[in-house]
Amino acid sequence: MIQIVKTFLIGLLGGGIFTLLHIPLSWMLGSITAVFFANKWLKTQLVWPVYFRNIGLIIIGYTIGHSFSKQTVIEIGMQLPSMLVMTISVILFSAVLAYVTSKWTGINLQSTLTGNIPGGLSQMVVLGEETEGVDLTVVTIIQVIRLISVIIVVPFLVFSPLLYGSAGGGGVVSGSGHAFTNFDWKIILYLVVAWGAAEFAHRFRFPTPFLIGPIIGIGALMVFNFQIPILPGPLLMLSQVFLGIYFSFMMDIKNAKNLTKFISISVVTTLFLLLFSMGLSILLMYWHDIPFLTAFISMAPGGMAEMALVGQAVHAELSIITAYHLFRILFILFVVPFALRKVFQLPYFQKSAKAD
Repeated sequence: MIQIVKTFLIGLLGGGIFTLLHIPLSWMLGSITAVFFANKWLKTQLVWPVYFRNIGLIIIGYTIGHSFSKQTVIEIGMQLPSMLVMTISVILFSAVLAYVTSKWTGINLQSTLTGNIPGGLSQMVVLGEETEGVDLTVVTIIQVIRLISVIIVVPFLVFSPLLYGSAGGGGVVSGSGHAFTNFDWKIILYLVVAWGAAEFAHRFRFPTPFLIGPIIGIGALMVFNFQIPILPGPLLMLSQVFLGIYFSFMMDIKNAKNLTKFISISVVTTLFLLLFSMGLSILLMYWHDIPFLTAFISMAPGGMAEMALVGQAVHAELSIITAYHLFRILFILFVVPFALRKVFQLPYFQKSAKAD
């Protein structure tokens, strides 16, 4: 228990320092940085149970669900063709980057392909476990590097003068919550509803259940015109800290000491994927006449929770962002495994497996 409290205080301190420095998404990026370096420098082992991550995801899911309405559901339905086109484009470009990585590093294409597809760390590691010839260490490293790179780079891009003008970031997500002085006690009831929806999604094995469950539960109530209160700013801050600390533990890649070149290439390919996503977001912006920030965050190859936090901070359309990320996750979960198994049966991959 003492180790958990110590970990939380270190994360909170890092978030506070980043807030004072006016760094975007300060509570998440600050806690990531502080706990990561504390883990390296302090003699005591820091601990962060997964249920704190789940609490953070439930809070984010509540906030995303709160952005839904009948109109946004209709708009999302109209954008399904573009979701399909954009998702396939990202997957194909990821496959090209996987081929380049394989050629430069000598690692088999099965591993780099599974690692490069932006389908979420846990989902792609599970897929790798079920696929013959895939090196799970490679998959994990590529996914972690992509996730961390996107978490760090996208907020700075979004808040830069290039995309967001002179607007500042940092601190509690501005304008997206109230202080505890205006606390509405109905929030407790709806948080229980969000938690129940998360447990339901977990029981029935939804992808990222502690995020998707509250989105569906609270979102459905919003569509049916329930008067659901906005979460207080401090709760949103807490969710950033909880998630940031969790992400910091994912950055521990001790098993990759001999893969310096591979790690460098993974960072470069992630940046190329971000540039490609930016190009797609320009196309999406003109296709549906939506703001560029909303389009860019929708296309960014990061996790749904992290991109929702970024979207929240710049007042982008959370329902659209969530829809694109959710569609990509579901497509990758249900279509990509079948497609990869077929692809890996081709003679090229069979020869590669025998050579290994």
